[in-house]
Amino acid sequence: MALLSHYIDSRTNAGLTTDNSLTFAHGLPSDPDFCGIQYITNITTTTNNYNLAAYSDATNVTVINNGNTTSPDFRVVSIVFHSIMR
Repeated sequence: MALLSHYIDSRTNAGLTTDNSLTFAHGLPSDPDFCGIQYITNITTTTNNYNLAAYSDATNVTVINNGNTTSPDFRVVSIVFHSIMR
């Protein structure tokens, strides 16, 4: 299981305001194969329009809110698939 932490990075972030971005270093050995965004705050209304997108490179993950409302708190999970999974 310790090996998995070498290939998986998970970060919890506060909500991201409209047209803003957040960049953090992922600490993985290469460019992530997958970056997923999971909202961790209960969403009580469907009228909010937030649109989070994640982009990554060999050192950083950037999350951008392209919507017109501040997003709820969220978690970004970045994964580099091990050669056995490829």
